[in-house]
Amino acid sequence: MKLFPRRMKMIALRIGAWIRNIFLGGFVSKPDPAKPLAAAWYYAPGRGQRLFVFLPGRRDRASDFVRHGFVNMAQRIVSGSDCVAVDATIGYYFDGSVADRLHREIIGPARAFRYHEIWLVGVSMGGLGAFFHERMHPGEITGLILLAPFVGEDRKLFTEIDVAGGPAAWAAAQPAGVLPENNKATYQRDLWRFLGRLPCGPEPGLQIWVAYGDHDRLLPGILRLTTVIPSERVFRLAGGHTWEVWTTGFDKILARINWKASMHHKS
Repeated sequence: MKLFPRRMKMIALRIGAWIRNIFLGGFVSKPDPAKPLAAAWYYAPGRGQRLFVFLPGRRDRASDFVRHGFVNMAQRIVSGSDCVAVDATIGYYFDGSVADRLHREIIGPARAFRYHEIWLVGVSMGGLGAFFHERMHPGEITGLILLAPFVGEDRKLFTEIDVAGGPAAWAAAQPAGVLPENNKATYQRDLWRFLGRLPCGPEPGLQIWVAYGDHDRLLPGILRLTTVIPSERVFRLAGGHTWEVWTTGFDKILARINWKASMHHKS
């Protein structure tokens, strides 16, 4: 019996219900399981060795990564990089399918194509999607580049995490398994039990990079997330929850990563 996948699916559906209560407005459509996840591919000359997978925020579309220069920037700074902008809109979060669809239709085939590295790049809600994928399919991704990722907004839970000594200490004290309650607070507790155990210490291992604005509306969650990420992989910039900040952050992160070294420890 495959209890682990069933458990992960249950978590995905529960978090989808939580997101429905939070993310109102923006582009919302019900995904059609019979239709492929819409994605636009941009190939480097020759065969790319790395793949950047871009995940949009709740009011954004895959095309925004082209419009704001992310694809051009990635291919200019990191040679031999292919890019795919995935139209993983909020409907895929509502129905809990985002991690499964992303893995089955994008990441799995990319792994079979034998890219040396695969990087998930998520803005806002897309950062949450990147975490969903890592939780359900650990070890498949080289790194996460997260630009103002959404990681919840439960101030009471944040206070509890602070009193415990931070996300890592709080998560270590939490019970294992899926929490039974079906309410908004439970979904966020599940998420933070995962975030507090992130394998993002010294290499080798999953690389997690974060950039955000110092006036971002998601600052409470982001600040607590950054306590479990090496400080040299965190960029605090001037500004709010905007593409201008994310573009600057993406540029700085790409310039800081040691691409030669990363190629050797993940294949």
